[in-house]
Amino acid sequence: MKLLASDFDNTLWFGNHMKKKDIWAIQRFQKHGNLFGLCTGRTLEGVLRPSQPYRLTYDFYILLSGGLILDKNFEVIFESKIPLTIVKEIYKLLNDQDMSVVCQNQVYALYKNSHYMQANEIQSLDELHVEEVNAFSFHFHKNEIEKATAATQKILEKYGDDVAAFQNNQHIDLAAKGCSKGAGIKIIQEHFHLEEDCIYGIGDSWNDIPMLKSVGHGYTFAYAPKDVQSLAEKVVGSLAEGIRDIENKKRFVFFQKR
Repeated sequence: MKLLASDFDNTLWFGNHMKKKDIWAIQRFQKHGNLFGLCTGRTLEGVLRPSQPYRLTYDFYILLSGGLILDKNFEVIFESKIPLTIVKEIYKLLNDQDMSVVCQNQVYALYKNSHYMQANEIQSLDELHVEEVNAFSFHFHKNEIEKATAATQKILEKYGDDVAAFQNNQHIDLAAKGCSKGAGIKIIQEHFHLEEDCIYGIGDSWNDIPMLKSVGHGYTFAYAPKDVQSLAEKVVGSLAEGIRDIENKKRFVFFQKR
C-alpha cells in the first residue's frame, strides 16, 4: 500500500477548478488499495467545499500546515493551538497586515487592503473571545512575494520560539511551534503504520518544503520555485502524472519480488 499526501492550491485546486485527469487518477489510485489525502494550510471547510462537486473522498487531512490532522471520518488525530497574545503581537509586528485567523472551526478576517477569502470579518482581534487559536495567516498582493518573504523572516527572527511560519507564494501561514506539513506527514505515517518508502508527497511552493523533506518520494512541478524543485525526486506536469509514476514504481517492485 502506498500513501500520497497532496498539497491543495496549485497542485489539486487551480483557482476555481480541479482537472478531470487528476480526479480520475486519484480515484484509480484509491481503488487499487492506496491512500490519498491532503496536506495543506487550508481549513477543513476550505478543502471540502471546493471538493464536493468532484465527489472526491480523502483518507486523511493534514490541515492548517500540520496544526490539525484528521482521519477520513474527521476524527482528530492531532491538534495544536497558539496563544492569542502571540497572534496580537505578530499582527502589530507586521503593521496590521491583512490577516485571517482560524479558531473554533471558524475563519475570521482582518482586511484593510484586500479580500482574500470569504470569512467572518472583524475589526479587531479583541473580538475573538478566546485564549488560543488554531492557526493564522497573513495575505499580501500577488506582486508582493518578496515582501512576504521578508515578513516571514521577520516573524521567525522574533517569534521563532513560539510559532512556525511558512510562506506560500504571497501568503504566510502560521502554526504552533513544531507544526509543519512535514511533522504532519510523520504523524500520518505512524497512524497508518507505514514505512517511509511507502510515503509520497506532492506540492508546489515553499510551504511544501517540510513535506518534501519528510516523505520517501517527493514530486513537484516546473512552475515551483527552484529550491522546491531541488528537493523533489521528480518534476511532473500534473498530479495525475505523479500518480502514474507512483503506480509504475509499485508494479516495478512487484515484478522485482517475483
